[in-house]
Amino acid sequence: MTDQINNQKSFDTGHFEVFPWNENFETGHELIDEQHRILIQLLNKLATTLVDEEYSAVNNAFDELADYANMHFDEEEAIWLKYLGDDSWFSSHQLSHASFLPRVIEIKEQNPGRPLADVVEQIVKFLIRWLAFHIIDNDKRMAIVIEAMEAGSSIEEAKILADRKMSGSMRILIETVLTMYDGLSSRTLELLRERNARIKAEEQLKEANRKLEALTFTDQLTDLHNRRYLKSVFENEARRTQRDRALLTYYLIDIDYFKDFNDNYGHLAGDTTLKRVADRFKELCRRPSDFAFRIGGEEFGILATSQTMQEAETFGEAIRKSIEDMQVLHGHSEVSDYVTVSVGGVCKVPTADTILDDYVEIADRRLYQAKSSGRNRVILSDSLAV
Repeated sequence: MTDQINNQKSFDTGHFEVFPWNENFETGHELIDEQHRILIQLLNKLATTLVDEEYSAVNNAFDELADYANMHFDEEEAIWLKYLGDDSWFSSHQLSHASFLPRVIEIKEQNPGRPLADVVEQIVKFLIRWLAFHIIDNDKRMAIVIEAMEAGSSIEEAKILADRKMSGSMRILIETVLTMYDGLSSRTLELLRERNARIKAEEQLKEANRKLEALTFTDQLTDLHNRRYLKSVFENEARRTQRDRALLTYYLIDIDYFKDFNDNYGHLAGDTTLKRVADRFKELCRRPSDFAFRIGGEEFGILATSQTMQEAETFGEAIRKSIEDMQVLHGHSEVSDYVTVSVGGVCKVPTADTILDDYVEIADRRLYQAKSSGRNRVILSDSLAV
């Protein structure tokens, strides 16, 4: 029981309250008052969940409220039974409890085609009115009886005293309070809807911006990063590898005789090959510090980190071999029966004044050397010197 209370006390107080707790709801019985507070918290939680119009969340919140209400009714009835026995007041109280959940379920399930927002209005308003009336009128009345009996009054005398205290102006107050809560709940639910609509709109805008940003930095054919994104990544990686004294390698990769491939097999086959090459580069770039880019046409770039020149050369050879191993037929290549690539690159620890253009210039020169010396090979430089 204590765990349930503690769990409910952790209910997010940042939520709107359609039914705020008021000290006038206190019956004077500590356990019952604490359970009433939790019931009202669960009602507020249900209202907040309902306006999101997510059916699974609604049902979970509803089930949580129903389970707790059943537990509360059992414990409350055990307290009243101790004093009232089989008195008609106790029987009437039991009937009130018994009618609670069936009525809520009836509201929830009638006209299943209705918008969930309409169901919200009816369920929450019923719960607020029922709980407020039940607590202020029925439970307070029973609490007055118990207090009087503990002070020495007979059950009949205690009931007369309770009726006297709960009649007249008290009834007017109850109706006034219930009317106030009806209006408050409607306004609060509307605020909740407006808030949730705003949040959803903001989330949709953020998602649209994320997609737009992704499109800005993504090559549409291959789904690799594009040349524009290379500069941003390079600046970040250059700072990191400079700090860590690690080698930063930029590989510039060109598909050998790709114009001849396109001319003889068609641009559709060429696009398919570009996508297959890109997919192989994605597979190779498994580490967080490996990045693959489509620079343009049949030219690609890979930015990677290594600890030694030997590691950089090994990775460069893996790039070359991975494309040759795909065995994409290329009958018009002068270097192989299959699609191959030439790779040029530069591998060194960046300095504070190193910029991308420095790397690109050397990588381009080494790529030219690789192509001039027979293609389908890798040539790396460990210096930015031309």
